[in-house]
Amino acid sequence: MKKTFLISCLLVASFPVMAAYTGHVYVDKNKNGVFDKGEKPMSGVKVSDGLNVVETAADGSFTLPGHAGERFVFITTPSGYKTYNRHYHKIEDKQASYDFGLMPYDGGLGKDGSHKYIHIADTEIFNTKNHDEWVNNVRDYAANEHAAFIIHTGDICYEKGLKEHIKLMNTENMDCPVFYCIGNHDLVKGKYGEELFENIYGPVYYSFDAGRVHYIVTPMAGGDHAPGYTREDVYLWLKNDLAHVKPGTPIMVFNHDLLTYDDAFVFKGDNGGSINLNEHNLKAWVYGHWHINYMKKQGDVYSVSTATLDKGGIDHSTSAFRVMHVDKNGDFTSELRYSYLDKNICIASPAGTAFANRVPVTVNVYSSATPVKEVVYSCLQDGKAILKNKKLVQATDWTWNGDMPLSAKYQGKELTLQVTARFNNGETAYAESAFIVRPEQVKVSLGADWNNLLGTSTHVAPVCPPLEAPLQLAWTKNVGANIYMTSPLVHNGKVYIASVDENLKGEGHVYALAGEDGEILWSYPVRNSIKNTIAIDKGVVFAQDAQGWLYAIDAETGKLCWEKQLPVNGLPALIDGLVANDGIVYAGTGKGLGAYEARTGKQLWKNEDWGQGEGTTTTLTQGNGLLIGSAQWRALYGNDAKTGKKLWEASDNGLRNRGSSVAMHGSLLYLISNQSFFILEAATGKVIVRKPLPYNVDVTSTPLLTDKEIIFGSAEKGLIALDNETLEEKWVCPVGAGLVYTSPYIRKGAATIETSPVLAGKTVYVTASDGAVYGINKDDGKIIWKYATGAPIFGSVAVSGNALIAADFGGNVYTFCTR
Repeated sequence: MKKTFLISCLLVASFPVMAAYTGHVYVDKNKNGVFDKGEKPMSGVKVSDGLNVVETAADGSFTLPGHAGERFVFITTPSGYKTYNRHYHKIEDKQASYDFGLMPYDGGLGKDGSHKYIHIADTEIFNTKNHDEWVNNVRDYAANEHAAFIIHTGDICYEKGLKEHIKLMNTENMDCPVFYCIGNHDLVKGKYGEELFENIYGPVYYSFDAGRVHYIVTPMAGGDHAPGYTREDVYLWLKNDLAHVKPGTPIMVFNHDLLTYDDAFVFKGDNGGSINLNEHNLKAWVYGHWHINYMKKQGDVYSVSTATLDKGGIDHSTSAFRVMHVDKNGDFTSELRYSYLDKNICIASPAGTAFANRVPVTVNVYSSATPVKEVVYSCLQDGKAILKNKKLVQATDWTWNGDMPLSAKYQGKELTLQVTARFNNGETAYAESAFIVRPEQVKVSLGADWNNLLGTSTHVAPVCPPLEAPLQLAWTKNVGANIYMTSPLVHNGKVYIASVDENLKGEGHVYALAGEDGEILWSYPVRNSIKNTIAIDKGVVFAQDAQGWLYAIDAETGKLCWEKQLPVNGLPALIDGLVANDGIVYAGTGKGLGAYEARTGKQLWKNEDWGQGEGTTTTLTQGNGLLIGSAQWRALYGNDAKTGKKLWEASDNGLRNRGSSVAMHGSLLYLISNQSFFILEAATGKVIVRKPLPYNVDVTSTPLLTDKEIIFGSAEKGLIALDNETLEEKWVCPVGAGLVYTSPYIRKGAATIETSPVLAGKTVYVTASDGAVYGINKDDGKIIWKYATGAPIFGSVAVSGNALIAADFGGNVYTFCTR
């Protein structure tokens, strides 16, 4: 203690002495905000004036010297307590004494200090309304699961957002401590950028304790308006704060943005001073800003970004808040909780028909406010149970499955499956489906390969033979991890897919499944999420993960052929889809985009002409000697496929804001962007046709060109068809509201289709965020077949032979066949 006090004194010695501030920290037993006689004083609580840090004495008292930039007196809220009113007092003229009342607060703390907290970011409520549902999701989860606190890492947004957000979420109405960071859009016009934030939310840097972890809130370095604080101010306070932290104590830092892409987290002042946070047992740097869900390990430190919980992310990340489960050592596991779901349950199989002996049961179930505790099923014939209360096994955060034994005596019989899900908070959900047991399983006969998005490197699906609806489920298989925008591929009679690892638990893999029954033949682990298109060429499967690693895996054996770290930026994460053709794989993005020999990994060229965008979700298109790439919020680019030289770029009329991949039809490019449909000249990028649309099409859907229609998905209106001669709207096929929202800034109620339609005969097959696979008549847009899975689907279907293959977010791969 003597050494710590000496350090604090030395650090403030060079500053002019201001008026001293005193006060007490105490347990406010009667909750009146006054330090009454008999109330317990709190010793050892850290108190700061924004520069100096002291600890309270045995009688709970403290004295702070003040400093030139003083605005607040605030405390480091100790673990096991929450503040009666707030953790800070604004320094007022003629007031020298400031007391802080604390109340005991369990906060779900384990005896060993383990706990959990909720991270949200970038709610940006300045231009939106109807926030009650997602706020209630957070409030209810915090109550149900006993969260220690809630942290918002900034971009509440502008004056309106700053004034309104505190009414939505504060320590009192959430019944849980709520802390805020300042973001770049929270620095608004005033005497200084943080003036309004400070008036509502208090100091922009401070700390608090939970369990055995010391949490530190730091401010965005800059933003829309210049802040009054400097990096030097934050550095000096941070150095004093850490001087009072016992060596070896785990720390986590909250900020609106990531400090560094390097392994060493060094916080630097403006005058040459620095703090190596790694030396202070930094466990995680938790941030937002990019509107993405992304975790990676930088040396010994995890950097953790959470997207928006009320809307889709910039890179089409899922709408979610993050829960961090922290153990006694400050180590943690992460969990994303998807918003707006209230006891959603669906029996994905069996549905309609099943086959004797082994009937796979697949149930997708999810609720935002509480985890699922268990799922049980019963099977009935004529109202009488033949199997009762059999437990399913959890496969992913959405899916529970198992095998239902049914003997041959039930062939031809109609049976009823009843499923009950029980949640941690005591609530239940119920689902029921009827099915008929058939004697023989439908035979899957895969045909031509489907090696890229929509089958080809030009993303123009080959002419597929009719798959007459209604289709029948031949098999379903869960891979054990979520599947995002990766579409299934078919090669040599096998099905290939890849998974995401949003919580960095080792769940990212590339998988090969047997085409006839879905058995997993091999899985290859990767370092991070594979979020978009994979491809196959020359017997090699190619995938790139969010950290920019490119993998080449033997399609037959699952053995690694080669791998490369692509020279992409540290942020944003790599979300783009790759393409492979004629012995070459094209991978990466921006100046990390390159061409590589498929079998050897030899680099043939590297793009030097255009940079990386934010949240780019398009898949590269290759054909006719061209490679079409993209950078979100920048442009669409045409490069020479042999040399990598940029030939053209196009960004006007909304082309810079785009999630859709390009379909190359000979010399023309077809795509949707922002609120328009486009046809471009492939060789030059010249816009041939632009058709403004009355709806948002910022989705990853590639247009399908038929004999009479141009068909594509939309962010809010379902599937759209234009007449391919007049470009007038021919029909709109509505789908259900998304279960999870991904299209940027799209919120609850949107009927989103992120995926690309495929034509088989006269039926258009497409998947949607409402969790269904659709068969739609191409002439009139009427739904002729629908299969509900109960988990959102963000990847396009594949068609081969007599089979249609789809994969949902719950990690289930489905193969449907004609009857």
